[in-house]
Amino acid sequence: MKSLTKKLRLVSVGVAAGLTLGLVGTAAAVTSSSSTVMRSPAAPYIACATRQRVLKIMQNSTCARGTFEVTVGARGATGARGPRGATGARGARGPRGATGITGATGLTGPVGPAGPAGSAGPAGSAGPAGPSFTQWHAGKTTIAAGSNSTAVSITAFTGSPGNYSVTATFSQAVNWGSDNSTVPVLVITSETVTGFTIEVVNDTGGVLKAPSGGVTVNWIAIPQN
Repeated sequence: MKSLTKKLRLVSVGVAAGLTLGLVGTAAAVTSSSSTVMRSPAAPYIACATRQRVLKIMQNSTCARGTFEVTVGARGATGARGPRGATGARGARGPRGATGITGATGLTGPVGPAGPAGSAGPAGSAGPAGPSFTQWHAGKTTIAAGSNSTAVSITAFTGSPGNYSVTATFSQAVNWGSDNSTVPVLVITSETVTGFTIEVVNDTGGVLKAPSGGVTVNWIAIPQN
């Protein structure tokens, strides 16, 4: 049969089959240069496809050698979903992100337990000697028998301070005779820059006379600050 070189849209066959349509023979065709209708011989026709998926309409009861018959039916149901493909290869590591902002300062933790006492350190070196103390006077004096006082002379302290302290004690036990029941007390009186007086009285403030042989008294004087 005579083949047409022009391709025509055959909706009934081309869309349903999803194939590229190449017409070898059709029922009717219109050329580009004329409106004359070219009619082909009468049916029957069958649809055949090549291995290159080109659909042909043949005026035969069987497809030509090298082609196979195509039967166009209703669209079939959607097939079952295929199995999930294998996981792809891991992508390259992305660039490092920017450093985040500094978080708020946390709460202060509780105070920990006290640690054990450390070992004693080595003894330090001896310090320098302090200034010598010379601002003092000391001595011994005697309250004569029958008297209750004795005067003591001293060298004036540096700066001649008029206020200084004197401590006096008996140098031995004394037999006060008839006054043994009393308690003798030494009293410092009449203090000056160059001396003072030591008196002996009883515990009630009365005058107490030194017995025979007198009474020896030790004393020390130190200036007050």
